Amino acid sequence: MPDSCTVQSGDTLGQIALKKYGVSGRYTDIIAANPQLAGRKTASDGSPLIFPGDVLILPEQTDIPADIENETPVVLAPEEGREMSLYLDGKLFTGFIGYTLQLNIDTMDAFSFAAPWLEDNEELKKAFEPFAYKKCAVYYRKQLMFTGTLLTPAPSVTPDNRTINPQGYPLCGVLSDCTIPDTKYPLCYRNLTLEQIAKDILQPFGLQAVFDAPSGAPFEKAESEPGEKVLDFLKKLAGQRGLLFTNTAEGMLRFWQKPGTGLNATFKQGEWPFIEAKCTPKPQDMYSHVTGFSKTDNESNAEKYTYVNTFLTKKGVFRPYSFVAEESDAKASDIEEATKAKAAAMFANAVSYELSVYGHTDKDGNIFNKDMTVSVYAPAAMIYRETKFLVDSIEFKKSDSQGEITTFKLTLPGSRDNSLPEVLPWEE
Repeated sequence: MPDSCTVQSGDTLGQIALKKYGVSGRYTDIIAANPQLAGRKTASDGSPLIFPGDVLILPEQTDIPADIENETPVVLAPEEGREMSLYLDGKLFTGFIGYTLQLNIDTMDAFSFAAPWLEDNEELKKAFEPFAYKKCAVYYRKQLMFTGTLLTPAPSVTPDNRTINPQGYPLCGVLSDCTIPDTKYPLCYRNLTLEQIAKDILQPFGLQAVFDAPSGAPFEKAESEPGEKVLDFLKKLAGQRGLLFTNTAEGMLRFWQKPGTGLNATFKQGEWPFIEAKCTPKPQDMYSHVTGFSKTDNESNAEKYTYVNTFLTKKGVFRPYSFVAEESDAKASDIEEATKAKAAAMFANAVSYELSVYGHTDKDGNIFNKDMTVSVYAPAAMIYRETKFLVDSIEFKKSDSQGEITTFKLTLPGSRDNSLPEVLPWEE
């Protein structure tokens, strides 16, 4: 867990870093963990000045191994499988009696494990200390899933059982909890791109923004009031540039655009490893006519385009929907393209599926990942033809009753690539 120190007379950031990490140049790690230093006058080396009495956070520098092949694990339940592991405090913990690992497309990943709890075991007490926010890493079959932060474990005690539930999220998950540091206010960015804004706003947290797609045009003005969560602010800007966000395996904040470009797995009702498929329709979100208007001060000069949903009109259904194209809509300057993008999103939002299968890997042994698509044939779920879906999220779960199960939340592709379907899953 992070340490802290009180600055003494004559101390410098370089000297403190040398004592803590053995390398004076790592004073930048200390700066990143102490946003209160922002705005101070700087020393000759460019580092902010520190004064006697300052209390500084000294972040932990736990190296997360990319390869855990040679790690000797601490086995929590010897009779359990060792597929899922948690690296914490320089030790590898495995043998969990249950787990849930959530991999998400447009939000952060998360994990929750279950293990026997031995309150007299000093090793476990130290490792799972409440409110320590320790750096950790989650592995499945020795493959790094993501680097994260351990949140406060939840112990449970009954007359017959003692368990603990370590849980956490990626390093950048802190952005969903915390507000923008007070040293950034008044916060108003002008003529900066999303990448430039993200770099500046993440600096106090010691995090980086990774862009797997162009960050888009500069914002004429982007501002925030005190109290807004960091991730809410960045998500709002990302939406205006057509970008999704998630985390990298290293725990950094990742912006991306079109996950799920290839076909990775096919599942068919009645064939292993298929378990079940559920459909969740939203009939209120399906429309027969989608009309987009260009944004203008003079309504008489507004351009418009209407997409006709023949899947409804051929049945005599009339359900109109109109909107004014804003900056956040795809190419709002091209009203036809903006309208078709809105219609594509309509199809994706109006029907979603949940698919459960045995195991966490495909037929070739590759671990399921969130940058994938799946093809499903399940007549009982009204998927009458083999249909390609995008993955919205993946949940790995293990329980005593069912073993390893993966649950996919699926959507039609239109929500990300603005494609309009030529045929729907329930049409034969």
